[in-house]
Amino acid sequence: MRRLAVLVVLLGVGLAGSARANTFGQLIPASPLMGGNNEFGVYLLLDNDTGLLGQARFSSSSKLDWGLQAGFVGGDNTVVLLGGDIRPVLHAANDDFPLDLAFDAGIGLSIADHVTLLRVLPSIEGSHRFDLNGSDGALTPYLSVGLGINHVSVDGGGDDTSTDVNARFGLEWEATHKLGVIGEFGAGEGTSDFILGVNVPF
Repeated sequence: MRRLAVLVVLLGVGLAGSARANTFGQLIPASPLMGGNNEFGVYLLLDNDTGLLGQARFSSSSKLDWGLQAGFVGGDNTVVLLGGDIRPVLHAANDDFPLDLAFDAGIGLSIADHVTLLRVLPSIEGSHRFDLNGSDGALTPYLSVGLGINHVSVDGGGDDTSTDVNARFGLEWEATHKLGVIGEFGAGEGTSDFILGVNVPF
């Protein structure tokens, strides 16, 4: 019953936002990396324009991992995406508090013709893993809220800095111990509508 209540809360809060998702972020639940290993991911960014993002995450310990991201968004003006983040796991789910919690400090650089966006995004994420009966798989819904700090530089047009609140809601299906499939929505400026991808430990 407690697990069902946790899932309902995560679904309700996540769906309350509009359907948008972070280009830079963890793109994983708040728990330690799958199998405690390093992890590689490839993600399709679905928005007004379509993009592709790759991520490599490295586990320094069961409580700390970090990632590097690179990709692009196509369209009339192609945008190159570069980023990185560091993520300490704050709490592992237990009977007293059944959510995994993690903090993430991310930085992203979006480069287009005559325009550069530097984005810093500290965020907090919670998730809960639901084992699937009769298989080695699991479903893990996750929710993240962060503060985006954006600095835009326009060639010949000056600079501007702004802030916005971002929320992400996603679900990872751990099909096997070696493959996770994720779908992610979110809310916030400067983000993609929907992200679909895979995570593979190595």
